[in-house]
Amino acid sequence: MKVSEITLDVLKEYCGVCGDEDNIVLESCLSSAKKQAESYTGLTAAELDEYEDITIAVLTIANDNYIFRFNQNGIGLNKSAEFILSMHSRNLI
Repeated sequence: MKVSEITLDVLKEYCGVCGDEDNIVLESCLSSAKKQAESYTGLTAAELDEYEDITIAVLTIANDNYIFRFNQNGIGLNKSAEFILSMHSRNLI
């Protein structure tokens, strides 16, 4: 699956969320996760789609954004997501 193919339903399944009451929050978490992946790697949205493993990183980041939405103090990038994104990063400074 490509990053651009991640839907709200896919994210809800990944996060174990039932119901629709958090749809707006989840959409924001997904959008933020995609932007984080772009920023971290230096890849464009289209280039992210070239690497299927980045999909799991984006889902992981979105899930963390959702779970820790009320308390982000001291929470860094998930180590698994960071490892995946680092493999494709152009931002090596």
